[in-house]
Amino acid sequence: MSNKINLNIDLNGKKYPVLCEPGEEQRVINSSKEVNKVINELSAVSESIGETRLLAMTCLLLADKLIDKSEVIESENFQIKTNLNSQQVIELVNWIEKVTIRMNNVASLLEKN
Repeated sequence: MSNKINLNIDLNGKKYPVLCEPGEEQRVINSSKEVNKVINELSAVSESIGETRLLAMTCLLLADKLIDKSEVIESENFQIKTNLNSQQVIELVNWIEKVTIRMNNVASLLEKN
């Protein structure tokens, strides 16, 4: 028996079922809100953007944000200012990788619809 939680999230006005681990529900919801925020920002720039292109641009912008954050993590000043130890940095990088996988799964779902 699976202990996964089934959520229905809204992305660009469409509902998508998403499975997550117990306790991750709010993070998935917050992630979908962040994706919708970027989608809305891009839609405001050009109303004639197709959904596939909109999704691609959204992924690129979110990936760019992740890269910026990764670069900060790699800097020595980040460790000094936040007092993160190497284990905490590894955990953060692992979390970023999981989020990237989830974003790719959402992209696949959007391409199918």
